[in-house]
Amino acid sequence: MTKLHDLIGVEHRLESIGGALCEFVAERRPAIVGAYHLACSDETERECAESFHRWFAGRMLPDLKPANRAVFRTVNLGARYESSAIRVAEEHYAPPVPPGAIKLLVAKINSHVAVRDTPEGPEYGWMTRYDCESACCGALAALLDGDLELPAVRELAQTFAHDGRNRLGDLCDVDRVPVEHRALLAAVVNARLQAQRAAHDIEEHRPHTPTIFLVVPCVTINRPGPDTEVVVGQYEIDWTGDSPKAEYRGLGDQPSAYRVTHERRRIVLTDG
Repeated sequence: MTKLHDLIGVEHRLESIGGALCEFVAERRPAIVGAYHLACSDETERECAESFHRWFAGRMLPDLKPANRAVFRTVNLGARYESSAIRVAEEHYAPPVPPGAIKLLVAKINSHVAVRDTPEGPEYGWMTRYDCESACCGALAALLDGDLELPAVRELAQTFAHDGRNRLGDLCDVDRVPVEHRALLAAVVNARLQAQRAAHDIEEHRPHTPTIFLVVPCVTINRPGPDTEVVVGQYEIDWTGDSPKAEYRGLGDQPSAYRVTHERRRIVLTDG
């Protein structure tokens, strides 16, 4: 757990997260490993998806076909967790295991944001896409602009209002969140809240075989060069007994509490 925990809040290469997840699995020695990945439809997220497959799934998952290992995926606008998705994934990776053995299912939840360097510092939320300036993540940009025309954006608005908190109001208040960090922190909040929804789904569903679930919310940083990633936190939910035991470590879900700094042009996030 230490290596993965040490990544929380600090921007790293994509392969670093895959390596930490492999280490987490190796420490627990499960009989079988499953994987679920939630990501945005945006084409910029291909790099993140391929990295998760290469550095984690390709090493840890059982063969779906000979020499073919595959991740259960949800891909939609804004990386919105679809109710019951993790339950379907769990059932897919649930062959019989020996008495006393466990299954481990890793659920990686990816929101994303683009960044570009300017003389004044990093600027988040926009990229040059096919020679045009483009919002990235577009769904989160629409949410911040109050454009609720798309059903997906309306659903994101409902998620951001979870527990009656005005997270959108905080994000759009320059006294609470600096405008240059708004798009970045919207992506962090989204990853955190979507992972929370997945974790609640897990807790309400007894798995087919004894299972430890690891839910890892992350934010992909879409760069002109190789993409990077920030781990937001980790839920570990132990469903090997008669009831689930859940633990969360990581950043909270209130954007006004976040503090953003940069070390060598890489993000460091804290929230006290």
